[in-house]
Amino acid sequence: MPNQLYGGVLLKVKAIMDLLSEKNDGLTLKEICEGVDISKSTTLKILTTLQHIGFVRRLEEEKKYYLGTDLISYGQNALSGFDITDVAGIYLKELRNVTGETVNLGIESNDKIILLQKFESLQSIKLNSKVGSKLDLYSSAMGKAMLSTMSDEMIADYFSREQLIQLTEQTIINPQILMKQVKEVQQNGFAIDYKESQDEVVCVGANLEKYNHVFGVFSVSIPEYRLDSELLEDIRRLVLTTKQQIEAVL
Repeated sequence: MPNQLYGGVLLKVKAIMDLLSEKNDGLTLKEICEGVDISKSTTLKILTTLQHIGFVRRLEEEKKYYLGTDLISYGQNALSGFDITDVAGIYLKELRNVTGETVNLGIESNDKIILLQKFESLQSIKLNSKVGSKLDLYSSAMGKAMLSTMSDEMIADYFSREQLIQLTEQTIINPQILMKQVKEVQQNGFAIDYKESQDEVVCVGANLEKYNHVFGVFSVSIPEYRLDSELLEDIRRLVLTTKQQIEAVL
């Protein structure tokens, strides 16, 4: 029998704050009640308390509630002691074990993806990449997964300042086509780099995002000669499953 969770009110508080975190333009009391399925009186008591401690703010003229700025210090302190490699590593290693292929974890820095962690392929022929190496956002699966977390304006700004270089015959350097691909990533949850960053290498990647914060991106890299449509579909499914598993513990 599962352990009984203590503090039903705390669970209601979390539900309300989760809902507010998804709505940057605020929510009315009625919208919050409907969104979390909690009575109006209970919801109002919780919101009043959260206002008092600075976790929620209310704009009187709009009659809407927003997350409070006092939460920022908590978030900053949590992130300062946070290492995505520790949290994601166990799941990415399992992804490598299941697929047998190279799995990479990276973060964005100065319009590049920096490789933070690599789990080497179990196959005899391996891919040549090193921790600390850099990938372009426009040509890599991890890069496209990162672009998918940005607004259209931020993406357009990136394309305007980045020199799109034909790295391989398959590299896409047309901003309109790339933007269409990014939209597909936003819809499907995963990105594909089909020999666009490195000859004869296919990558499937996804971002790790929660509460409007991007913690990193990861990918599975496969030599083209080992890939068929069935394996590609399996890897897509496993990447999405791994993304869900990691985001659940972030």
